[in-house]
Amino acid sequence: MLRDLSLAAKAACSKEDQESLVPMVKKLRDLGEVAFKRGLLALEGELMQIQDPFLKLGVQLIVDKTEPENVQDILDSDIYYNESNGRELLKKIILREGLLRIQAGDNARNILICTKVFLGKADSSLW
Repeated sequence: MLRDLSLAAKAACSKEDQESLVPMVKKLRDLGEVAFKRGLLALEGELMQIQDPFLKLGVQLIVDKTEPENVQDILDSDIYYNESNGRELLKKIILREGLLRIQAGDNARNILICTKVFLGKADSSLW
């Protein structure tokens, strides 16, 4: 999990922006369920439906059996060097966390718990 206070400050956004990321967190949960039940290679069948470039990159790296440290390095590099902030940066941080947990074999419930924590102000009724 990223624990960089300056990055966290750059990722600050409104409650509405946080709530707009709830579907993405649910998507991570769903991808985690696919991977947990059918294996990481089953995620290849999900690639065509993924529109977000950062998520698509991460899933492709996982499907390609890229070493976990390399996946983390690539995603971290995008986060740190592509000048994102606010909602977009928060989205990338959440996606990174979810993707690394999917690759590690976490179950869908743990993925949901560990990604929705970033949306602390999001309305709990959305879950």
